[in-house]
Amino acid sequence: MSQPGMSPPPAWLMQAFGNLPGPMQQRAQVLLMRVMKDQYLPALAMLPAAWILAYMPHFVKLAVMLKHKGVLKYNNRTPRTEDPNDYGQDAGLIKRAVACHLNALESFPAFAAALVLCKIQKAKPMEVARLGLRYLAARVLYTVCYLAGRNDAVAALRTFAWFGSTHAIWRLYATALSK
Repeated sequence: MSQPGMSPPPAWLMQAFGNLPGPMQQRAQVLLMRVMKDQYLPALAMLPAAWILAYMPHFVKLAVMLKHKGVLKYNNRTPRTEDPNDYGQDAGLIKRAVACHLNALESFPAFAAALVLCKIQKAKPMEVARLGLRYLAARVLYTVCYLAGRNDAVAALRTFAWFGSTHAIWRLYATALSK
Protein backbone atom coordinates (compact mmCIF):
# COMPACT_ATOMS: atom_id res chain seq x y z
CA MET A 1 0.00 0.00 0.00
CA SER A 2 1.52 3.32 -1.01
CA GLN A 3 1.56 6.45 1.07
CA PRO A 4 -0.34 9.55 -0.07
CA GLY A 5 1.67 11.62 -2.51
CA MET A 6 3.96 8.72 -3.45
CA SER A 7 4.26 7.73 -7.05
CA PRO A 8 5.72 4.51 -8.39
CA PRO A 9 9.18 4.62 -9.95
CA PRO A 10 9.34 5.20 -13.70
CA ALA A 11 9.17 2.13 -15.96
CA TRP A 12 12.69 2.72 -17.32
CA LEU A 13 14.07 2.56 -13.80
CA MET A 14 12.29 -0.70 -13.05
CA GLN A 15 13.59 -2.13 -16.34
CA ALA A 16 17.15 -1.07 -15.46
CA PHE A 17 16.80 -2.75 -12.06
CA GLY A 18 15.56 -5.91 -13.76
CA ASN A 19 18.76 -6.04 -15.85
CA LEU A 20 21.08 -5.93 -12.82
CA PRO A 21 22.76 -9.13 -11.55
CA GLY A 22 21.05 -10.79 -8.56
CA PRO A 23 23.02 -9.36 -5.60
CA MET A 24 23.17 -5.87 -7.14
CA GLN A 25 19.46 -6.04 -7.86
CA GLN A 26 18.74 -6.82 -4.21
CA ARG A 27 20.88 -3.91 -2.98
CA ALA A 28 19.29 -1.57 -5.51
CA GLN A 29 15.83 -2.73 -4.48
CA VAL A 30 16.60 -2.01 -0.82
CA LEU A 31 17.83 1.48 -1.75
CA LEU A 32 14.78 2.12 -3.94
CA MET A 33 12.47 1.07 -1.09
CA ARG A 34 14.26 3.45 1.28
CA VAL A 35 13.88 6.30 -1.22
CA MET A 36 10.21 5.44 -1.75
CA LYS A 37 9.65 5.60 2.02
CA ASP A 38 11.50 8.90 2.31
CA GLN A 39 11.72 10.76 -0.98
CA TYR A 40 13.97 13.36 0.64
CA LEU A 41 16.72 10.77 1.10
CA PRO A 42 18.57 11.71 -2.14
CA ALA A 43 18.58 15.39 -1.15
CA LEU A 44 19.63 14.65 2.42
CA ALA A 45 22.41 12.41 1.11
CA MET A 46 23.93 15.55 -0.39
CA LEU A 47 24.75 16.83 3.09
CA PRO A 48 27.71 14.51 3.69
CA ALA A 49 28.86 15.13 0.12
CA ALA A 50 28.84 18.90 0.68
CA TRP A 51 30.60 18.50 4.01
CA ILE A 52 33.34 16.34 2.45
CA LEU A 53 33.69 18.84 -0.40
CA ALA A 54 34.20 21.61 2.17
CA TYR A 55 37.26 19.80 3.50
CA MET A 56 38.88 18.99 0.14
CA PRO A 57 40.80 22.30 -0.02
CA HIS A 58 42.09 21.66 3.50
CA PHE A 59 43.53 18.32 2.38
CA VAL A 60 45.09 20.00 -0.68
CA LYS A 61 46.79 22.47 1.66
CA LEU A 62 47.98 19.66 3.91
CA ALA A 63 49.37 17.69 0.95
CA VAL A 64 51.31 20.73 -0.30
CA MET A 65 52.72 21.44 3.15
CA LEU A 66 53.74 17.80 3.66
CA LYS A 67 55.38 17.78 0.23
CA HIS A 68 57.58 20.66 1.30
CA LYS A 69 58.39 19.72 4.88
CA GLY A 70 57.72 16.01 5.12
CA VAL A 71 55.71 14.25 7.79
CA LEU A 72 58.36 14.54 10.48
CA LYS A 73 58.91 18.30 10.14
CA TYR A 74 55.25 19.25 9.73
CA ASN A 75 53.99 21.36 12.64
CA ASN A 76 51.03 19.33 13.81
CA ARG A 77 50.91 20.94 17.26
CA THR A 78 49.94 24.38 15.94
CA PRO A 79 49.39 23.95 12.19
CA ARG A 80 47.42 27.19 11.86
CA THR A 81 50.49 29.20 12.78
CA GLU A 82 52.31 28.04 9.65
CA ASP A 83 53.16 30.92 7.33
CA PRO A 84 52.15 30.07 3.75
CA ASN A 85 54.94 32.34 2.50
CA ASP A 86 57.44 29.77 3.81
CA TYR A 87 56.33 27.42 1.01
CA GLY A 88 57.77 29.31 -1.94
CA GLN A 89 55.84 29.09 -5.19
CA ASP A 90 53.09 27.04 -3.50
CA ALA A 91 52.23 29.89 -1.10
CA GLY A 92 49.44 31.12 -3.38
CA LEU A 93 47.88 27.66 -3.60
CA ILE A 94 47.98 27.30 0.18
CA LYS A 95 46.33 30.69 0.67
CA ARG A 96 43.65 29.88 -1.91
CA ALA A 97 43.02 26.48 -0.29
CA VAL A 98 42.54 28.08 3.12
CA ALA A 99 40.17 30.72 1.74
CA CYS A 100 38.22 28.11 -0.24
CA HIS A 101 37.90 25.87 2.82
CA LEU A 102 36.65 28.74 4.97
CA ASN A 103 34.13 29.82 2.34
CA ALA A 104 32.80 26.27 2.09
CA LEU A 105 32.40 26.12 5.87
CA GLU A 106 30.47 29.41 5.72
CA SER A 107 28.17 28.10 2.99
CA PHE A 108 27.47 24.65 4.41
CA PRO A 109 25.21 25.58 7.39
CA ALA A 110 22.83 27.58 5.20
CA PHE A 111 22.64 24.69 2.71
CA ALA A 112 22.04 22.11 5.44
CA ALA A 113 19.36 24.22 7.11
CA ALA A 114 17.63 24.81 3.77
CA LEU A 115 17.49 21.07 3.01
CA VAL A 116 16.14 20.24 6.45
CA LEU A 117 13.57 23.04 6.21
CA CYS A 118 12.42 21.67 2.84
CA LYS A 119 11.87 18.27 4.41
CA ILE A 120 10.01 19.74 7.39
CA GLN A 121 7.81 21.85 5.11
CA LYS A 122 7.26 18.88 2.77
CA ALA A 123 8.47 20.76 -0.30
CA LYS A 124 8.51 18.85 -3.59
CA PRO A 125 11.25 16.21 -3.14
CA MET A 126 12.40 16.24 -6.77
CA GLU A 127 12.71 20.04 -6.72
CA VAL A 128 14.69 19.84 -3.50
CA ALA A 129 16.99 17.19 -5.00
CA ARG A 130 17.44 19.24 -8.19
CA LEU A 131 18.39 22.36 -6.25
CA GLY A 132 20.67 20.37 -3.98
CA LEU A 133 22.48 18.96 -7.01
CA ARG A 134 22.76 22.46 -8.45
CA TYR A 135 24.36 23.61 -5.21
CA LEU A 136 26.83 20.71 -5.20
CA ALA A 137 27.77 21.19 -8.85
CA ALA A 138 28.35 24.91 -8.29
CA ARG A 139 30.46 24.19 -5.20
CA VAL A 140 32.59 21.66 -7.10
CA LEU A 141 33.17 24.26 -9.83
CA TYR A 142 33.88 26.90 -7.18
CA THR A 143 36.44 24.67 -5.45
CA VAL A 144 38.23 23.75 -8.67
CA CYS A 145 38.33 27.37 -9.82
CA TYR A 146 39.54 28.61 -6.44
CA LEU A 147 42.35 26.10 -6.23
CA ALA A 148 43.38 26.51 -9.89
CA GLY A 149 42.64 30.24 -10.11
CA ARG A 150 45.74 32.08 -11.21
CA ASN A 151 44.10 34.54 -13.59
CA ASP A 152 41.12 36.88 -13.78
CA ALA A 153 39.07 34.62 -16.07
CA VAL A 154 39.18 31.71 -13.62
CA ALA A 155 38.48 34.08 -10.73
CA ALA A 156 35.42 35.39 -12.59
CA LEU A 157 34.20 31.82 -13.19
CA ARG A 158 34.71 31.14 -9.47
CA THR A 159 32.55 34.15 -8.61
CA PHE A 160 29.89 32.92 -11.03
CA ALA A 161 29.98 29.51 -9.32
CA TRP A 162 29.65 31.17 -5.90
CA PHE A 163 26.56 33.04 -7.09
CA GLY A 164 25.18 29.78 -8.49
CA SER A 165 25.58 27.95 -5.19
CA THR A 166 24.16 30.86 -3.22
CA HIS A 167 21.21 31.12 -5.62
CA ALA A 168 20.53 27.39 -5.13
CA ILE A 169 20.37 27.96 -1.36
CA TRP A 170 18.00 30.91 -1.83
CA ARG A 171 15.78 28.79 -4.07
CA LEU A 172 15.74 25.99 -1.48
CA TYR A 173 14.51 28.44 1.16
CA ALA A 174 11.95 29.88 -1.24
CA THR A 175 10.76 26.37 -2.11
CA ALA A 176 10.39 25.46 1.56
CA LEU A 177 8.69 28.69 2.55
CA SER A 178 6.26 28.78 -0.35
CA LYS A 179 4.42 25.72 1.02
